[in-house]
Amino acid sequence: MKPGKPDFNYLPFKVHGGIIYLAGQLAKEDGLVKNTGQVLEEISEFEASRQMKLCAEHAFSWLKIAAEKNKSEIESILDLKVYVSCKKNFDGISRLADHASGVFIKKLGEKGKHPRSVLAVVRLPQNAPVMIDLRCAIKLI
Repeated sequence: MKPGKPDFNYLPFKVHGGIIYLAGQLAKEDGLVKNTGQVLEEISEFEASRQMKLCAEHAFSWLKIAAEKNKSEIESILDLKVYVSCKKNFDGISRLADHASGVFIKKLGEKGKHPRSVLAVVRLPQNAPVMIDLRCAIKLI
C-alpha cells in the first residue's frame, strides 16, 4: 500500500538514534478521509474499525519506507497511540485500537507486539474518526 503524503507542513516520519518517529496517520483513501465524524454519531463502529486498520496499513508502509531509506529493518514497534473521535458514552475505544494492533502483530509477529495508549477526543484533523501514531525501533541490515 502506498501511503498518502502529508497535507500540511510536516514530515511523515523522522529517524533518529535507531527510532522511527511516525506522524499521525489518518485513514485516507485516494488522498482523502472519505467518511468523517465522530464514532457512533456519524460513523459506525464497523466503519471506524475499517478505518483503524487502514491507518495501521498506512503506518506500516511509512515504516517500511523509513527503514529502507536508512538501510535498516524493523526491529520492534515501541509504542502505539490511538485516538478515537467520539462522545464520552462510547465504550469501544480499546476494541477499535485492537484493529490497529492486530495489523502490526499480523505483519511482524512478536516484533509487532507493543504497549499502547488509547485516547478519546472530541475532534481529529480533517474530522477523521480515528488516528494513530507510533514509534518503531530499526536495526541496520
